[in-house]
Amino acid sequence: MTAESVLGTRRTPLTGTVFGLDAPALRMSETPYRSLVEVRGGRPATPVDGHVWGLGPRWWLVDGPPPEVPALEVPLAAELGGVDVSGQRTALVLSGEHALTVMAHGCPVDLEVVAVGGAVQGLLAGCQVVVGRVGEQEWRCYVRASFARHLAAWLTDAASEYA
Repeated sequence: MTAESVLGTRRTPLTGTVFGLDAPALRMSETPYRSLVEVRGGRPATPVDGHVWGLGPRWWLVDGPPPEVPALEVPLAAELGGVDVSGQRTALVLSGEHALTVMAHGCPVDLEVVAVGGAVQGLLAGCQVVVGRVGEQEWRCYVRASFARHLAAWLTDAASEYA
């Protein structure tokens, strides 16, 4: 089996759903197959096309680009000496002027006070998530794969007035 055939058979947690929105003031999409690595210790370097989110004291979630070839563990995990959690989470991106409003409907954490480059762990629509602020109006929400469909459906419903 070639690397291309393996990559062609992969499915995201949201395969077959209608998640996604591209409205002028709100965009929502899944960014699948990211290299997600949890690292304990000093802050790791930020990968190209990636982010480093603080989860706690000396605890980091590193979000890097998808690996180019399939492997049992993403190369970034070995490079950083961390634990590969790519298979257990997917990343949902919300951006636009209404992104914060949509998430605030189901999140008890005040996301408005999260600085750009900062992250929080908490609940969103009853799902355990890590929410990272990429820009003034852009957020990445990392949700466990088993809850991704529920969260996607909830976000789609919460965003219906902006579609």
